[in-house]
Amino acid sequence: MGNKGSKGTVLITGATGDIGRAIATRFAGGGWNIICHYFSSKERAVALKSIIEKYKVNCALFRANLLSERQLSVFISRLKKINIDSLINNAGTCVGHKHFDRLTVRDITSTFMVNTFAPTLLAAAVFKRMKARRFGRVVNISSIAAKYGSSSHSIHYGTSKLALEGLTKTLAREGAKHNVLVNTIRPGVINTKFHKKFPKDMKKRVKLIPLRKIGTPADIADMAYCLGSEKNNFITNEIITISGGE
Repeated sequence: MGNKGSKGTVLITGATGDIGRAIATRFAGGGWNIICHYFSSKERAVALKSIIEKYKVNCALFRANLLSERQLSVFISRLKKINIDSLINNAGTCVGHKHFDRLTVRDITSTFMVNTFAPTLLAAAVFKRMKARRFGRVVNISSIAAKYGSSSHSIHYGTSKLALEGLTKTLAREGAKHNVLVNTIRPGVINTKFHKKFPKDMKKRVKLIPLRKIGTPADIADMAYCLGSEKNNFITNEIITISGGE
């Protein structure tokens, strides 16, 4: 990631999803080199790399299944050779979308593996170098489910995101004295393919939003760039909710 004209290098997990892609292109537009983590779609990753490189910055693609301890370990070992200035923990999942009385240990641990355990280990992996260089930014993408609680069919998803917010609080306190700023973004209802995986009555859902509309991936990307780039000099240990007033 040796583009000398860049402002730094940002790692974005789940970069091929709607929000991840928006965050990646926002950072690229700001002059940052990008490391795009993906798992299931090489085609989308290659297409995203092509878009990012049009901004005259470097882009690397790292594939890893965050459900796999072995693959996560290999992923982290590769990162130890790179100076990462910003980490956006964006990857998320809900394994086993069913009533909580039917959840298995595997459903719960798998969801926590992607939403909580992997972000914790990734943050730990990049923190040492951030601390040594006295610059680092970490943004954890949570969910409004952490604020209000999930539905009865995604209780493990909401609790895993609330645990992710706990990571923010601890890491922010540790990082403050080293200029490593750590924050959480809580997206509300955003127009992504995620909602198509878990269908709901969107018209009814939108009526609960004071602004009476759903958000866009760009709404999240703009805030991620604000908190996760050189633009942020004095915001840490905060939860920013982007949910149309909910």
